[in-house]
Amino acid sequence: MELHRTEQMPSPTGAFVTVTIIGVARHEEHVRSHVLQLKYGHERKHAFDLASIVAPVITKFATAEVLTWAATNRKHIRDRGMDHAELIARHVAGLTGLPIRKYLRRINAESQTGASRDERLRQPLFVAQPLGRFRDVVVIDDVVTTGSTFHAAAKALVTSGARSVLCIAPSTAL
Repeated sequence: MELHRTEQMPSPTGAFVTVTIIGVARHEEHVRSHVLQLKYGHERKHAFDLASIVAPVITKFATAEVLTWAATNRKHIRDRGMDHAELIARHVAGLTGLPIRKYLRRINAESQTGASRDERLRQPLFVAQPLGRFRDVVVIDDVVTTGSTFHAAAKALVTSGARSVLCIAPSTAL
């Protein structure tokens, strides 16, 4: 694992929730190629390759109960014809046997691509659906650059009652 960061995030009840952020491999060579071909080349087959990088790491975390993804903005979905993080997450679900739910909705439209570090840290913003019986959530995305997407996703999930949040991406630019 290239990046592994753990923090405690306060919940609305005052309890502290463990949030772990993992970027499995450096955003270089074949991993970078898979990400770029999926996002910009519209080659969906690369989602499975990226999921194959993530799935073995998730199985090491015994508390994982359910998968979700850091939803991309509507413009990117329209332009790409898919939510690339959702595709990766669906393959991870198939590889791990974990259920998958759409818990997160992005509530701002700004793109992270090409944004400065300061701009990335101010966005994105998410709201989370009620978690139901699942409290230990895994969030999937493609790349960890500043950690702001995962931090915002975890904050929304903690507000909705998550007991723990594992945020994991196959690639890290940190």
